[in-house]
Amino acid sequence: MALFPNFKVGFKTYSDAHRMIVKHRLWVYVFFPAIINLVMILLLIFVGWHFIGLFSDWLFNITGLNAQPTGFFKYLAIIFKIIVKVAAYILLFLFYSSIYRYIVLAIISPALAVLSEKTDKILTGINYQFRFSQFLKDVIRGIAIVLRNFFIEMGFLILCFFIGFIPVIGYISPVVMFFITCYFYGFSMIDYSNERARLSLSESVKFVRKNRGMAVANGMVFYFIFFFIPVIGFMVAPAYSVIAATIAVSKQQNSIPVIVSVNENLNT
Repeated sequence: MALFPNFKVGFKTYSDAHRMIVKHRLWVYVFFPAIINLVMILLLIFVGWHFIGLFSDWLFNITGLNAQPTGFFKYLAIIFKIIVKVAAYILLFLFYSSIYRYIVLAIISPALAVLSEKTDKILTGINYQFRFSQFLKDVIRGIAIVLRNFFIEMGFLILCFFIGFIPVIGYISPVVMFFITCYFYGFSMIDYSNERARLSLSESVKFVRKNRGMAVANGMVFYFIFFFIPVIGFMVAPAYSVIAATIAVSKQQNSIPVIVSVNENLNT
């Protein structure tokens, strides 16, 4: 049995996602969550910068470094202040990279649910009737999935952190942590389609485990777009990922070639 079944599907559907966005002019669906994301990161920077300043002042007060020492100790105090502030900013970034992404996914869950449904309509031609009660249910489930995945992932990452101190075995710990992170990214994106198919949470978990390669590949591309494409990457990564995941799930559930299905719809 393959270690990562359907990995290629999860990876290749990103190109289909881009073609679909261009052909069907889905940019408004892409940039609406992107705007929300941008506002949040600006708030994080503003609030983080403010509280880092307050924390630094508090730490300098209790250590007596605000007393303006003279001579050699003056330079030591300056160096210590710089180290504290740099460390605080690094911690802020680590907080962002490990926790903030889940906060983003939870908050923009309504927009991603709509985008997944819009993608499915383009692929299948099925027109889903809007019901606020069902929409609210989908949003709540999306947030619940994000929170579930966050706590499970954190448990795995803490375990991998301690394994990292074991000689030899510890060298593979960062690699394992990376794949775990990608898996849960993909899980969050795939579940929008599973919810629409009326799969229960346990059924959705079984589906993702069966297609774990698809989830890992989707999450891996999400990760690289989010962190390695300057400025625009973190804004568009969620939208691209949920479209790609919806296309991939459509292939698995309907047993049709994704590329053919997408291209046929793109030409209509």
